[in-house]
Amino acid sequence: MGNVAGRVYGAKARMALMVPSTNTVAETEFWKMAPEGLTVHTSRMPFFANRFDSPFDEMESHLPRVIDEVNSADPDVIAYGCTASSAKGNPTDYEKKLTRKTGKPTVTAAAALVEALRVFSAKRIVMITPYPQSTNDKERVFFQENGIEVIRDESIIVDEGQLKFKNMNRVPSDLLIDRAVALGVSDSVEAVVLSCCDMPTLAAIPKIEEVIEKPVTSSTQSLFWRAMRTAGIKDPIDRMGSLLSYI
Repeated sequence: MGNVAGRVYGAKARMALMVPSTNTVAETEFWKMAPEGLTVHTSRMPFFANRFDSPFDEMESHLPRVIDEVNSADPDVIAYGCTASSAKGNPTDYEKKLTRKTGKPTVTAAAALVEALRVFSAKRIVMITPYPQSTNDKERVFFQENGIEVIRDESIIVDEGQLKFKNMNRVPSDLLIDRAVALGVSDSVEAVVLSCCDMPTLAAIPKIEEVIEKPVTSSTQSLFWRAMRTAGIKDPIDRMGSLLSYI
């Protein structure tokens, strides 16, 4: 049995993750990236796009309850796993606002993407999402406001539910790889962003990077990376994309 009886889960850090209730990907991929000694504890923000005209605003109205819940696990860092709702203005301002509310260091998916692109020194990107085009347009503006030009964006829609922010998890990795390679090989592109915490990306990122020989990151990968850095964890994570070597 080895030393199983003496193992302490979360010995290095406890990482809390807040996600829209429809998200089934971020938690799964966080656990795939987590080194031994780091645990992930998830709370869900109610998200019902079919019930409300402004579902992201409605979701954020539940934050006081979700914050109380997530803090009951006594996390060392909190990751806010929704790109669309955190991609606004200066993203670190929203992080600071959330940190004041949570009382714990809190990072967001949108701020993580911007910081990852700064680490890569990438200012001209391709963005691929599972979103309706209206959301892509908002994120293009967000990146532009933060000094990053989206040369081209593309929505991969394989299920009509995606138009109501559902079933993002159904985007297949092979299709994601094909589209990212097709757009990312352009000489004018410096990096590829796969935006959305509910779109599977971990299997795709290293394969895309291998072909285009440029950095690739996603909302979930960059959010985990930023949360790891915030928690002071510097364990190497192999075969899941070049960003994870910048700990």
